[in-house]
Amino acid sequence: MGRDHSKENLSRKKTPTNSGRQFILFVEGRNTEQSYFNLLKQTCCTIIPIVVKGHGISQCIDFVEDSISAFEHFSVTKRKKFAQKWLVFDYDGHADFSEAIKLARQNGFKVAFSSMCIEYWFDLHFIEHDGRPIPMVDKSHSKAQINIINDFIKKYNKTAKTKVKLYDDESKNIEADLFDLMLSVNPVTKNRRIVDAYKQAEAHHLRKKQAGCEFSESVTTIYELLHELGVISSIDGSYTVNIK
Repeated sequence: MGRDHSKENLSRKKTPTNSGRQFILFVEGRNTEQSYFNLLKQTCCTIIPIVVKGHGISQCIDFVEDSISAFEHFSVTKRKKFAQKWLVFDYDGHADFSEAIKLARQNGFKVAFSSMCIEYWFDLHFIEHDGRPIPMVDKSHSKAQINIINDFIKKYNKTAKTKVKLYDDESKNIEADLFDLMLSVNPVTKNRRIVDAYKQAEAHHLRKKQAGCEFSESVTTIYELLHELGVISSIDGSYTVNIK
């Protein structure tokens, strides 16, 4: 705590990753996912926001079906240029969540899902968590997970030379200073925080899959997408962050 996180990021890897493979990501039509993946600046990645009619996503199946339709409307030549196609969406309490993931996989999509929401992936950069459900705040799963982020930022800002703005629970936009904090070094583990998040997310997901409850709270597979994009690579237990 209290370290200048901006300086810690000067040593990021500058090497382009997966330059020969193209990925397409269909993300929920909100700010969070799109702003986060834009900040990753992976040139091999095309990001397509999908906005289901109405406010946000009424059903997970709607998002999956609209994403499948959008991809199928591409020309054959354009479809063939993508080595992998991904959907990025959250549970957010929708009863058809697991059904939607299965439908996506049946149609050749990989899924970076989060249960309850993508903020859980961000939480894992700042806390150690056991994968159990996070109690709601004001009857909101999202609020509970956003509070974890902002509680950490408040503590961090007490001694930090470079202050970080709180995560806005209205816009849910990932700002550059928060993004840099997620890449900074954890003085306790000596890892970059994104590596701590990756290791926790992978462990929770694999454990739940083995127990037959892959989609149950709290879990996120954002780590799988980052691995495939080359954002994080691992050899013999050693992790490297590759962000241009």
